[in-house]
Amino acid sequence: MEIRVIKQEADIKTYYQLLHKAITEESQFFRVSPVDIAGETFPTEDTFDSFTLGAFAENGELLGTVGFKRESILKLRHKGLIFRMYVAPEAKSLGLGRKLLQAAIERAKQGVGLKQIILTLIADNYRAKNLYLSEGFEVFSFEKNAIRMSEELFVDENAMVRYL
Repeated sequence: MEIRVIKQEADIKTYYQLLHKAITEESQFFRVSPVDIAGETFPTEDTFDSFTLGAFAENGELLGTVGFKRESILKLRHKGLIFRMYVAPEAKSLGLGRKLLQAAIERAKQGVGLKQIILTLIADNYRAKNLYLSEGFEVFSFEKNAIRMSEELFVDENAMVRYL
């Protein structure tokens, strides 16, 4: 298993294929839909302040991703955001989520002055929440009916932080 920055065009294409699969097959865990990502530019660069990591199998298959972006506003530059964390169902028992999260945190910490990492998640995504809690994150916010999944279905969201 190799964890590396996604930056090459072929990796970016594979990233969007995995993301599309994730948000269609496991939409209950995402705040974005296929419509939201259609035609978007790749959300990160290859810096300590903005990157996307991928977990690649030996055969080159992308099995998981995590993104990180640091705040660009001067008074908020001490914060960064973990986003689009996902591990394919067939790889969930391999510990990839933890490895991706740890790698993202270590890379982000190389940015000067970063003091906290924030993330959001669907409040009843207990598997992810337990992972984040075990890696030092704590819940600091709960928003009822934060995400509209369909005309009649709303879900709650938590925000979590890890202080560095």
